[in-house]
Amino acid sequence: MNISQVIRKHRKEQNLTQEQVANYLGVTAPAVNKWENGISYPDITLLAPLARVLKTDVDTLLSFHEELTDLEINQFIKEISSEVLKKGYEKTFEKADAKIKEYPNCDKLILFTAQIMNGYMVMGMEDIAGKEKYQKQILGWFQTVAESTDKELANMAVMSLSQNYITNGEYQKAQELLDQIPPLGFDKRMTQAKLYRHQGQRDKAYEVYETMLYQDSNRVVGDLMQIITMLCEDAEFDTALEFADIAEKVADRFELGTYIGKSSRLMIYAKEKKVEETLQVLEDVTAGMDTMDFGKKSKLYRHMKFKDDDGSKEMKTFIKRSLEMDEDLEFLRDTNAFKRIVNRLER
Repeated sequence: MNISQVIRKHRKEQNLTQEQVANYLGVTAPAVNKWENGISYPDITLLAPLARVLKTDVDTLLSFHEELTDLEINQFIKEISSEVLKKGYEKTFEKADAKIKEYPNCDKLILFTAQIMNGYMVMGMEDIAGKEKYQKQILGWFQTVAESTDKELANMAVMSLSQNYITNGEYQKAQELLDQIPPLGFDKRMTQAKLYRHQGQRDKAYEVYETMLYQDSNRVVGDLMQIITMLCEDAEFDTALEFADIAEKVADRFELGTYIGKSSRLMIYAKEKKVEETLQVLEDVTAGMDTMDFGKKSKLYRHMKFKDDDGSKEMKTFIKRSLEMDEDLEFLRDTNAFKRIVNRLER
C-alpha cells in the first residue's frame, strides 16, 4: 500500500472528508485529492501534522512497515494457531493485534490473522471473556481488507464479512456484500500448465494439474457436505446417507484421507441420536486424524509441495474442543466410549 492509499484509508477510518483534512492542514481540497490519487505528494513539512490529523504516525504514512513475505505470514499464523491452544485466546489476540499494528498495510497478514482468530472464536471457544470486543475488532480487520486494492484478498474479506452477517441473521447486508464480488474470471491454470508442458517444464505442469485435482476434489466433498447439512435440517436422513456414501467414495478415490471421508456421516447419526453408529463414526474419524499427511504419500499428488508439519496435533486439539462443545453430541457425553475417544485426541 503506497502513501496515497494510506492517506485515503486512514481518512475514511476517521470519517473525515478531503475538505476537512485540507482545512486542518491549510491546503486545498484538490491537493488532498491529488495525494489520494497518487498525482502528487504532501510536502515533507506536512507529514507530521497529516499523521496527527489521521491519528497515525509518519512511519505508517511512508509505509515504513510495508509488507511481510508469504513465508513470514505463514509462520506467524502457525505460531498463533499453536499459542491460542497453549496460552489462551486473550493473550494470543493481543499478540495478533500488536503484529497488525506493526504492519498495518499488510492486507494478507490482516486477513489471515482475522480468519484464524475468528475461526477459533466460532468453533468451540465460548468461554472467552469480553467476546464482543474481539468480534468487533475482527470485523474491523475484515472491513479493512475488503477495501484492499488486491481484489483477491478483498473478495475473501467480503466473503468473511458476509458469513458474519449470515450468522447474525443480517441477510440483506450479506447479500449486498456478495453482490460486490464480480463473477469468477477465466482460470488461467490450464493454460499455464500447457505452457509449462511446451517449455519442457514437466514437473511444474504436473504440479499445476495435481493441485487443481486436489482442490477440486476437496471442493466436491465440501459441496456434498453442505447438501448433507441441508438434508439433515429437513430431516431427510436416508437421502443424506446416500450423499454421504458419495462423499466417502470421492474422498477415498481421490485419497483425501479417512477424516474427510467419514465426517459427513457424523452429523447425520448425531442428528438422529443413534448411539452406536455415531460412536463408530467418531472412532473412524478420530483414528483418521493420527496423520494428516496422506497427500504426501499419494501418487495422485506426488509433484505437489506439502508442508513438513501436517498440522495433525493442532487439528486434534481443535476437534477435541468441538466435540466437547457440540450440542448435537450431548446424548453421548456420559458414555465411556465417548470419553475414551475424546481423551485419545489429547495424545
